[in-house]
Amino acid sequence: MVANRCRVALESLPWVFHMADLTLRLGWKPRFALQELYRWNRQGLVRGLGGQSGVFANLVVSEYPDWEMGLRMVMPSAVISGLEVLRRAGWITQIPYLITVTVSATRRVYQVDRFEVNVQGPEWFDEMAAGMRAGEGVALPSLAPAWALADLVRREGWCDCGVGPDDIYWDWVTMSDQNDWADACAALGLGKLPMNPG
Repeated sequence: MVANRCRVALESLPWVFHMADLTLRLGWKPRFALQELYRWNRQGLVRGLGGQSGVFANLVVSEYPDWEMGLRMVMPSAVISGLEVLRRAGWITQIPYLITVTVSATRRVYQVDRFEVNVQGPEWFDEMAAGMRAGEGVALPSLAPAWALADLVRREGWCDCGVGPDDIYWDWVTMSDQNDWADACAALGLGKLPMNPG
């Protein structure tokens, strides 16, 4: 009976929820909420974002967790950066093991299992502001591809960043992307660095 009631409670929670939802929405005492989370996790009904985030995917409601929404709940400054941006734009075929997100050092930061968290100060967000694109719905915002590439090259250099000029599908790069590259190079102090050094 108690197990059934708890399962019904889980079904009433959203796709991704915070541990605090169990006390705020359901009125459970913190100790009981922790016990239920532990039980649900062992039964494969929930999966955690990781670290001390307190965010869980509700696998009863959806078996495909929206981890970006979960990350946004606890680190609202997060912006998708790095190789994942290039992959989503069709510029590369490599699939990063973890999606890189850049978060602000001035806010609370969690190390999580499902993302590589890159912590940057406010100056990075100021420099990259023109290259940020809003996410759709509750998805995380993302850097424009040319800005993501410029950021990678500036921080790590070609090839050391996980991608070289030969890995880019240059046919997918538009004139608008080339203009973004010029803007990014100017903002990041890269001068007139060619987009395709090959």
